[in-house]
Amino acid sequence: MRLHFNKHLCAGVLLVCASLLSAKTYATVDGKAITDKDMEILKQSIPNFDYAKLSEQEKDALINELINRQLILKAAKQEKLENSKEYTDIVNNIKDNLLIDLWTKKQADKIQVPSINDAQIRKIYQENEGLFINQEGKARHILVDNEAEAKNIIKELDKAAKGKVEARFIQLANEKSIDPASKQQKNGGDLGVFQRSMMNPDFSKAAFELKPGTYTKEPVHTSFGYHVIYLERKSEPKIIPYNEAKKSIENELRMQSIQGGMMQKIQELRQKAKIEITK
Repeated sequence: MRLHFNKHLCAGVLLVCASLLSAKTYATVDGKAITDKDMEILKQSIPNFDYAKLSEQEKDALINELINRQLILKAAKQEKLENSKEYTDIVNNIKDNLLIDLWTKKQADKIQVPSINDAQIRKIYQENEGLFINQEGKARHILVDNEAEAKNIIKELDKAAKGKVEARFIQLANEKSIDPASKQQKNGGDLGVFQRSMMNPDFSKAAFELKPGTYTKEPVHTSFGYHVIYLERKSEPKIIPYNEAKKSIENELRMQSIQGGMMQKIQELRQKAKIEITK
């Protein structure tokens, strides 16, 4: 009796065997090998990860980290933590979030995005010139609940001696600002360095119209409350050309369209459901 082998199947089996034999082992922990498969996991969380490009010191540190991971994993299994309610709840939450993400992606793919022409994009560009400026600034702010309090703070700053304005601003920020960072860290309302486009448009406009070393003479109102702004420094503004801004405007319009479609689908689900809110 003659046996007939599928040559393609045999080739596939040989390739798998060869890959298993050639898989590099970096260490073993109680007989369990740490191989290229463990390194592949890192690529999911670290973009462009390449073990070969690491220094010897970095390689040693990484291998020891993977050894620690195996030891912790083994200890967790020995304690049967996978049978605990806490573990089960976490796994179920991950599954629920994955289902939500998949459903959202599936619905988003179905939404018909209306065509966007050049005239629409150019109109948005021309009407929102302040959004298309590259400019860096460093500032402080004092955030309060109402306009009257903000105006009182400005009056206090007006009384400060020349050369003492910033120190007085820092003092008032630490005393009066309701900004969480200012309250907790007592950092004098420091916002650090930021791009013009990162901030609320009204806030950015007021901040970048200031000269370095000066503060707003009128409160700036945003959804957070009323701001008094002190500008430390700013770079020269550089207008983003239309050809560079066009793609970002187009992407923003598409995203708005998709978000609108998603909200409509969610509203349809709400209308079909029996919802009771208890407080």
